[in-house]
Amino acid sequence: MGLLQRLFRIGVSNANALVDKMEDEVKIADQIVRELSENLQQALTAEAQIKATALQTRANAKKEADLATEWESKTNQLLDGIEAGKIDAAKGNEMANEASKNYQTHNNASIKYAADATKTEAAIVTLEVKIKALRDAITEAKHRTELIKSNSKIADASLAINKALSNIDTDGLMSTLDRMEAKTTATQFLADAHAEVASSTMSSEQEINKLLASTSSSNALDAIKAKRAAAKTAQ
Repeated sequence: MGLLQRLFRIGVSNANALVDKMEDEVKIADQIVRELSENLQQALTAEAQIKATALQTRANAKKEADLATEWESKTNQLLDGIEAGKIDAAKGNEMANEASKNYQTHNNASIKYAADATKTEAAIVTLEVKIKALRDAITEAKHRTELIKSNSKIADASLAINKALSNIDTDGLMSTLDRMEAKTTATQFLADAHAEVASSTMSSEQEINKLLASTSSSNALDAIKAKRAAAKTAQ
């Protein structure tokens, strides 16, 4: 039994409770669209059959009407022959009576077929209105199903993110990072302090060597400049 049939059988009051118990809303939406589409196909098949019946009934009405016209014409021909003295009155009236019966039979059949055809065609008009409503319902169901799928993806992603965030102690994490940053800063300060201590505790010899090292490059430059001046003078 389809989902739609089950929903209709249990009634509207309990339908929402049934849907709430179902787990996968996307599958439910897809199933509703699928069953609506199946109902549409069944309706279209029924419509085609009813239209075929209406066409056949209308054709039968025309056929019977043509036969009634034919028998009416024969009846009139017999009566004309009797009146003209060409046909024996007794025999002619007997045959005219039979012809008129055939006329009446076919005329009655034509009227009945025509009434049935009119009734069937009216049913087709009503059915077409319902089919259009079903098509519109399928279009809306498909649109809403796509929205359900989209919203379901968003909801799943939001749920995953919220679960991840709920497992993270943000304040604790920031506090840890603050401690790491403070520790790194303290280490740098300690390194700078060691450098200053090392500089302030140099021996006299170390200070002399440092001073000479800083002036050696200047002495070398002066020597090169003097050498260049002497070369120019020699020229």
